[in-house]
Amino acid sequence: MSGPRLKLALEYDSASRGRHVRDIVSELKRLHWVRGALIVAADGSSSPPSCPARSKSDSMAALAATLGRELETSAQRLGRPSFCTALFSADDGTMFLAASRIGYLVVLADQQVNVQAIRGALARPSR
Repeated sequence: MSGPRLKLALEYDSASRGRHVRDIVSELKRLHWVRGALIVAADGSSSPPSCPARSKSDSMAALAATLGRELETSAQRLGRPSFCTALFSADDGTMFLAASRIGYLVVLADQQVNVQAIRGALARPSR
């Protein structure tokens, strides 16, 4: 799991769960150097986008679902536990991918983002 706070949010009933997960995504979006965040189901469908453009969030959701499924199946083939988090970095930015029971949490950020701040936002109790 990507963090105790996200795990706790997923324990709520369906109406409350959505609100708690949206609160976490909203908080992540406010972090310095974060461009956007979204929840992606394993099939590639995403929560209401918080990325700059809808077409970009659709593409990012498909990429995140593909990467997440590949990480999970690769771990199984190697006899390892499933991944919790993955970090992908390129010249134009960073993507943080975290596994959860409902799919994947994706955070898009500038290259110099503080990854510990993202992990901290997932671990902190709700305010």
